[in-house]
Amino acid sequence: MKLRFWSVAAALSLTSLLIPVTSARAASADWPPPCAGASICFWSEDAFSGHTWEWTSRSGYRDMPAFLHDHVGSFVATTRACFINWDPVQKRNVYSGDWRSSYLEDFGGVIDGVGPGAC
Repeated sequence: MKLRFWSVAAALSLTSLLIPVTSARAASADWPPPCAGASICFWSEDAFSGHTWEWTSRSGYRDMPAFLHDHVGSFVATTRACFINWDPVQKRNVYSGDWRSSYLEDFGGVIDGVGPGAC
């Protein structure tokens, strides 16, 4: 009788450990949000929130819109591009599949523009 009790207790313990993992995986299935092909989607706030702007690789170099200038909170890239800060000149290569949910404390706090291809 004690062996059966131990098996049930072990099964319940194992189940309780697996449930949070399954829930976490399901919650992250939409992370990061989609962004159309050959473009980069920018958000003004962390966690893909706030005002948005979509840059496409065929549009060439573009200065960041005023609300994103030195203030990119998060981004999703589906193309290769170069993020640029002009003063002092700094560049960051971005590849298709790159994304950051929190970018403001990094290069997102100084970004001035974005251009197609490698830096």
